[in-house]
Amino acid sequence: MTINAKDGPLVAEESSPKRPSPAVVQDTLANSTIYLTGWQLQLLSLSLSLCMLLVNIEVSIIGTSLVSITDDLHGFNQNGWVVTGYLITYTGMIIIWSKLSDVFGRKPAILATLSIFTVFSGGCGATQTMTQLIICRVFQGIGAAGCFSLALTVAYEMVPKEKYPAQAAQLAASTALGSLVGPLIGGAISQDTTWRWVFLLNVPAGVVILILLFISIPRNFPNHGNTSYMAPTLRQKFSSSSLARLDVFGATFLLGATLLLVTVLLEAGTSFSWNSATSISLLVVSAVLWVLFVVTECIVTGEKWRPEPVFPWRFFFSRAWMGTLMISLFSGIPYNTVVITIPQRFQAVYGTTPLGAGVRLIPFNFLISFASVFVNILAAKARIKPIYLLLVGSALQLIGLALFTTITNDTTIPAAIYGYEIISGFGVGMVIGICLVIPPHVVETRDLAVASGALLQFRMLGGALGLAIASNVLNNRLNSALAGLVSAEELSVLLRSTASIHLLPPRLQAQVLAAFSDGYNLQMKIMTGFAGAQLLTVGTLWRKNQISVVGDEAKASTQSVDLEKKSSVKEPPPTM
Repeated sequence: MTINAKDGPLVAEESSPKRPSPAVVQDTLANSTIYLTGWQLQLLSLSLSLCMLLVNIEVSIIGTSLVSITDDLHGFNQNGWVVTGYLITYTGMIIIWSKLSDVFGRKPAILATLSIFTVFSGGCGATQTMTQLIICRVFQGIGAAGCFSLALTVAYEMVPKEKYPAQAAQLAASTALGSLVGPLIGGAISQDTTWRWVFLLNVPAGVVILILLFISIPRNFPNHGNTSYMAPTLRQKFSSSSLARLDVFGATFLLGATLLLVTVLLEAGTSFSWNSATSISLLVVSAVLWVLFVVTECIVTGEKWRPEPVFPWRFFFSRAWMGTLMISLFSGIPYNTVVITIPQRFQAVYGTTPLGAGVRLIPFNFLISFASVFVNILAAKARIKPIYLLLVGSALQLIGLALFTTITNDTTIPAAIYGYEIISGFGVGMVIGICLVIPPHVVETRDLAVASGALLQFRMLGGALGLAIASNVLNNRLNSALAGLVSAEELSVLLRSTASIHLLPPRLQAQVLAAFSDGYNLQMKIMTGFAGAQLLTVGTLWRKNQISVVGDEAKASTQSVDLEKKSSVKEPPPTM
């Protein structure tokens, strides 16, 4: 008996003189899929939505509680790592979890990843130092990555393609709702009790979702209804031939390249200079690892290699798919930056409470939630092509971010800032919402799991890079602007805790607040540049017959992708 699973679910089959190609295996399984209905579909939809809600709350909840956390643990100059440490592993592990679910099964993988997230959430709540918190956040991000990517993968597999817009709207709403309520919860907790509950509340919530997922996901999903499918035993899953499917080198190069790049973007100019040997060495090693990652994926994508690539080489030759990934990357850069830095600005410059900062971020997050649902309704009901929705959303995002750069150094909250939040939030929501339904229509069926992971991974990579850049810009701006105003000791205290601003003399306090305001405006100017790049990238999706996500055009588009790719698949040599 052999285990045939290259680029597809693990399938045990009798030895035969000729083994079918991976695309044929995957298509056979896809055609025999029995989709979920009734209470099981409803319960699983609810469970997946709650899973995505929980991990996305964790990204935005930090925005309004970060000042309280860093003031308590005395590490404002390390605040970027509290968020980015989470995002690095979140970013690096998304595709890897998708591949692990191909090897070990969807149900075991999503239960394992939610368990990791829950356990280390408790660890974050118990930490006593910034270093301990950052370490626990790194492991918490590992769990969150799988929750996010596998929730989307399972959602694709439990319903037929014509129902994808409805599922995408539901999951996009959950994602955006997490961003909406996260700052409010974080602000209320930080203001009325200890910030530790920001993390500790995930423990009971995670346990409840684990139970719901265990009940609602059928055994051997998504092959639960396929009578020809022979589920591998636990021994087979952990056998050398099964583990050999894991692209260990590719995953290692990806994580290493991401970690080193983000480290330079976070620390250069603060812990060490940009032209120092440390910065140059880290950038060079990161570049080498990125090259090794691409080369590795090119090699292991070949049929004669056992490991399954975390990013198949064939992806590089799909302009529409690579364009979608770049749009996802660019949209993540300003999104995470706004969610984190705007609440900081409200607290540091305008003196609002953590809860007040969360309330004032509602327009941005509510419009993201609303637009992510609305855009899928437009795509499904009005049959508007995704490219036009992406153009409108990207343009609105660009306009909103550009308006943020016009905020003055006044310590009074400008009323116009809420309008800027509405415009940019609606644009971000449109882009996030419509990107979720594109993958099934531009990639092969066998690549659906890793494609959904890649889409999310690029967005989170953008978020990590954006926050690293924003944190570095703010720290460098403060260092240069305040160097002549305060002593080195006072500057060190300011970078550890913003609460110390109010201990300064009134005149000096005004100058310090102006420096903070200038730093936040500079962050938004850089984010505006990335938004402009995103708008230009939408053009890569343009083609004669535009991508459609509903109706006969969508089916024809999906079938043409599979046929085109299948024709290029080389038949592997016979095995005995």
